[in-house]
This record gives sequence, C-alpha cells and structure tokens, in this order.
Amino acid sequence: MLGVSAGLSNVKSMKASSAWDVTKLNDLFAWFKYNSNITLGVGDQVSTWASEYGSSVFRIDGGKVLKNSGDLNFDTNNGRMALGTAWDPGTFAVYLVCKITAEEISNEEIMNAGNNDFFRFSNDGEVRVKIGDSTSNNMALPGSEITVNEWFVFGIEWNGTTISIFKDDEYANPTTATDNDTFAGIENLGLRGNPFDGQIREVVMIDDVLTDNDREKLMTHLKDVMNI
Repeated sequence: MLGVSAGLSNVKSMKASSAWDVTKLNDLFAWFKYNSNITLGVGDQVSTWASEYGSSVFRIDGGKVLKNSGDLNFDTNNGRMALGTAWDPGTFAVYLVCKITAEEISNEEIMNAGNNDFFRFSNDGEVRVKIGDSTSNNMALPGSEITVNEWFVFGIEWNGTTISIFKDDEYANPTTATDNDTFAGIENLGLRGNPFDGQIREVVMIDDVLTDNDREKLMTHLKDVMNI
C-alpha cells in the first residue's frame, strides 16, 4: 500500500508541475500578478508592486495609486509607478488586464518612458504607440471599442519592425503598423503628460514577441483574470 500511495503522490506532483502558468512563457521578464506582492503605505495607498517572477518592482513615483481589492486604481491624484530602470529588451511583448473609468476616454497613458516611448489609449477605439523618437503610430483597436468601466485584455508586441495590437478575443487578428525606430525602453505605469484614468489588474512583460502557442495560452489566462 505504501508503494501505491507513494506512486499516486508522485503522479499528483507531476500533474501539478505540468499545469501551465505565466512563468512557463519563453523570455518572460516580469509578471505582476493580480492581488499579489502589493505593499501599502498610508491606508489603501500602494507603495510597491513586486513581480511574481524575477526581481522587478514597480514603486510609487508620483501622485497616489490605491489598492481596490486586488486591483491598482490609478484614477486618483495623477498616480504613477516606476521600475527605476527602464525595461529595454529591444523586441518585446507586454500584456495588461485593465479598465478605464473616465467619463470620456481621452489620452489615457498606460506605460511610458517619457515622450519618446509610450503606449496610450487616445480614445475608445484608438491606441497611440510610440517607439523611439519620431513616429507616433495611431492604431485602431482590433474588434470592439473600449467600454468605460469594463475590464479588457490589451497587448502590444514589437519585433523590431512591426507593431501588433491585440485585444480580448481578437488576438488572432491584430492591428499592425510598421516602425523602424530604436526602442529605448519602458519605465512607468500611469501618468506621463496625461494621467491614466483607470485600474490595472495584471501586467505581463516578455523580452520578445510571443509564439502563437504562447499567445493563446497567455490570452486564455488573462481572460480568466479579467473575469474574476
């Protein structure tokens, strides 16, 4: 019986270890996981958000960010969080679960490193992606427009020449644009010239574009997080 029990235990361990999670992504840089590794300062004010994978930490860098259950609410006092050192992998993929809480979606800054490299929602159907210091790529969101106060999954990938935008179930049909500038990195969540009037639930940062297989698994995971 002991041998049978030990064998069953080993089978259970093998099944558990084979289950997919974000840490199995190739070239993963950081996974800022929902409701995990968040430290508070005064009251509900977020002080740091540490990555579930690796050693990266977003620290409060301006205004206030509040913890709202397991989500980070940037829609207060020009909230911004910073890595301290820009994430500069060259090619990349970054995915977020977020929602916008503004009455009207207008220039909502998501991630940036100043004026040369940034991602923002210009309005409910368009994203501006800037790689380097010249071209501002105004790209239509694939699929449906953003609805205020509704969670969605949003992804940007760049392979050195092509920017691809993904949203929710439209990950098989991204919007694309060509940009040959040199990426100088991303450092901040939230405020640049304009604030981010919204909340962020999870962030995944990868040091390369994703394979179709990895993208499908990641989107499945993030849509589950979106629906928590």
